[in-house]
Amino acid sequence: MKVLDEKGKLFGKINLIDLLVIVVLAAVVAAVGWKLAGSRITDALESNNLTIRYEVICVNVDVDACNYAVDHIGGQLMSNGNLLDGYITDCVIEPHTEVVLDADGNPKTVENPSSRDMRFTIEAKVDTVANAYGLGSQELRVGKSHIVKTVELEFNGYITAMEEVSDHE
Repeated sequence: MKVLDEKGKLFGKINLIDLLVIVVLAAVVAAVGWKLAGSRITDALESNNLTIRYEVICVNVDVDACNYAVDHIGGQLMSNGNLLDGYITDCVIEPHTEVVLDADGNPKTVENPSSRDMRFTIEAKVDTVANAYGLGSQELRVGKSHIVKTVELEFNGYITAMEEVSDHE
């Protein structure tokens, strides 16, 4: 059996021009697919998984909620109903202070007896994609607002400190 017969068909089955058109169309489809999804594929391939320890402060929180949070140190983080590879490793309750005006109109700092500030320490395995740390649906950056959420609690705060944790700690 000849590779190209007298009618110009490859192996007697397909026309050489038809084959060329199919190859060009496949190349165009591949190029469009790469253009649309290529950066996400590249980012996924380049992402690496590392451990981050970060601190989140939540201000002006009810005293009972603070006590509940301290009782649930070790809780596993979650996002959009999915458990994450991150845990609350510590929760410290601090006094919540506010500035009020005294009788003479001068500002004075006083402690609010009905609320506290909480400082969570969290350790999590995160992805680094496009020069940002990601945990669930949140990006992690110092100064950025952050939701500390487990199956049993949820608090809003902002990140005050962050460091990479070596595997040897």
